[in-house]
Amino acid sequence: MSVTDRRDVIEVLSGEHRAVEQLFERLEAGGPEGARKPLVDALALELAWHAAAAQRYLLPLARRTLADGEELADRHAAEHLTVEHMVRDLEDKDPSDARFEPLLAQLVAAARGHIEHEERITFVELTRECDQSELLAAGQQMAAARRRADSAAVPAQVGADTAADNAAGSVVDRVRAVLFDT
Repeated sequence: MSVTDRRDVIEVLSGEHRAVEQLFERLEAGGPEGARKPLVDALALELAWHAAAAQRYLLPLARRTLADGEELADRHAAEHLTVEHMVRDLEDKDPSDARFEPLLAQLVAAARGHIEHEERITFVELTRECDQSELLAAGQQMAAARRRADSAAVPAQVGADTAADNAAGSVVDRVRAVLFDT
């Protein structure tokens, strides 16, 4: 994304959905031993970012603009919270843990269901009801926040093994700290 990014919030989030889907596909394809945990860590980062960014930039628009906005935003917030809890649980597990694969499968299913609902219903309704300038402003704010998060090295901390890095908390907590402290 460039500093002059002119995508609206729906375009930005849709692009993130495609990145998450690519990670799902890579995880489902298997791969060499030892490659699974870095992919899961990348997925955890993307899902943590998406949940926090949608809460900050998308859900307020839904609440304000849509007739059923409160209900819709509450549903999305609950789905995001569920995904965040699963990400935290998965971060604590090694791929050799018997609970790792079932938890990963649950996370993928929950995220796919959320993506489908968001794209088929929420995005359509917001495109129809929300002023394009508001969607564009939210997209630009979200893109700028992502650049700040990336420059704050949140991605470099994913999968950290040192006690100091683990003390920094879950990737969910680190993303939220960067996103909501701005």
